[in-house]
Amino acid sequence: MTSTDDPSRARSPLPLRTRARRRVLPMLHRLKRPLGGFAQCRQHPAEYVGTVQRSLEEFRTDLEAMSFSPEPIASLKVHRDGRLSAGSWVRRPSPLSTWQLHVALFRNDDRSLEVFAHREYSWLRHPYKHYIGEGWDTKSGVDRMRALLGRHGVSFSVE
Repeated sequence: MTSTDDPSRARSPLPLRTRARRRVLPMLHRLKRPLGGFAQCRQHPAEYVGTVQRSLEEFRTDLEAMSFSPEPIASLKVHRDGRLSAGSWVRRPSPLSTWQLHVALFRNDDRSLEVFAHREYSWLRHPYKHYIGEGWDTKSGVDRMRALLGRHGVSFSVE
């Protein structure tokens, strides 16, 4: 049995940026919530793209090849089972694009990730529309992400 097959082996650590978001955003959420804001939200099940059999490190490379960038500004997503997102990524044709494709990742284990996506206004170009969720498009986001995965040879299953 190799160390990667050992079920008692500790999970590989999350990137520093993700660990920081998991620590800071819940505190920020508690401050913003009484004022009607948020920094944390429940991940909507309709945004489920599929499950990829890749480690977080491997899939990060796939996302970069698809022109995604890490998105530290996004709210922290919470899965319906309580797991916190293991990363938030965004794809824009340019920094001044009107729209962006936003992807959230949830680790099942070290070799499997659930991928969620939606299309939305870019917070760089339209911060208010982005924040209030105007134009939020789940179906388009899921369809676009599935197409991107297919074009880049990343297989996924829909469970």
